[in-house]
Amino acid sequence: MKKVVLSIAAAMTLAAALPAQADTLLGVKVGADAWFTNAKVNGQKSDDTSTSYYASFEHFIPLVPNVMVRYNDIDTGNVNFEQSDFTAYYEILDNDLVALDLGVTMTKFAGVKIQHQNSFSDWQPTVYAAAELGIPATPLTVFAQANAGKYDGTRLFDGQAGVKYTLGLVAADLNLRAGYRMMDYDFKKSTTSDVELDGWFAGVEVDFLINS
Repeated sequence: MKKVVLSIAAAMTLAAALPAQADTLLGVKVGADAWFTNAKVNGQKSDDTSTSYYASFEHFIPLVPNVMVRYNDIDTGNVNFEQSDFTAYYEILDNDLVALDLGVTMTKFAGVKIQHQNSFSDWQPTVYAAAELGIPATPLTVFAQANAGKYDGTRLFDGQAGVKYTLGLVAADLNLRAGYRMMDYDFKKSTTSDVELDGWFAGVEVDFLINS
């Protein structure tokens, strides 16, 4: 408890020491993906197109985590659910070549329906990590992102990797993204609990930097 209090005090001191006239940058990112999903549940396969929407907010206040919210609508016939991810994370590295984020996520599963079983809802925690590697002298960036964890008998993995192409606009960057995503879930609350989803995705992202 003492360490937490000292950390909060240090954050407040550093924030107060920032010059009021300084140009500080706030980052806001919003995006949407179409995911061409293949599902495998208890040996039965199905496929459909799922959607994912997300937004993140990054700030300049030391020790206070950045936040990201992501919503996924999954419906492949043999499994369907809504998944909302609430992530708090820190930028460990952030430069023109390499970026690395680490944090934690609380995931809300709503209306999980697996084959013909009764639906259920649940909250689950996971560890979050994301990395980007810029390719020098090109507008291309390779990225990877994953959530993984096990809690109260439920095991979760949700990961994706791909490449994005950045177009610099007047007030923001427009990122065109494509890659591969997979989910591997073992739900304790379901008799048929092993759910595997994977497939290619494509999307668009708008990245704003705001001078405050």
